[in-house]
Amino acid sequence: MPTKRLALIGCLSLLAACSPQAADNAADATPAEPAVTAPPAVEAPAAVEATAEAEPATDLTSGDEDLDKARAAAGCPVPGDVYDVDDVRIYCAMPADVQAFLARENTCQHFAGEEPYDDERRRELEEASAKYCEGREKIFTDLVARHRGDCAVRAALIGINTRYDLDFDLNLKPCGG
Repeated sequence: MPTKRLALIGCLSLLAACSPQAADNAADATPAEPAVTAPPAVEAPAAVEATAEAEPATDLTSGDEDLDKARAAAGCPVPGDVYDVDDVRIYCAMPADVQAFLARENTCQHFAGEEPYDDERRRELEEASAKYCEGREKIFTDLVARHRGDCAVRAALIGINTRYDLDFDLNLKPCGG
């Protein structure tokens, strides 16, 4: 999927720019002007923390035309973590707890699709899985219980459940059905 490839390339570029070798090379060069201190680096990928306050990447395109159109039409800032087109389309209409779940679930899906090409990467993926994927069914079940009376949120949760195979035994039905 082009979106995942672009996200991976972006993350790898960020990691390469922030690597100790890049810092060593920069230190070897004699700067013409005094160096400016940068703010502390943010954990890569930049928007992995699942918060509703995350800033969107408004000036960047994903390479996926449908995703870019959905982000443009969203009506609110959608964090870069939320890259599923259907999730982007519903994001702004959802309460903050559902928005946070969407960001977390998209991050979980991202790491679940990665290959552990060596031991270090395997450990990174295990840590990410523990952070973003463990407990997802329980969180989802709690969201369903919390928003059971809101038909619009319930319909969105049904779609989320279908997309991510969260809980087949939930017996979640649309309002009036």
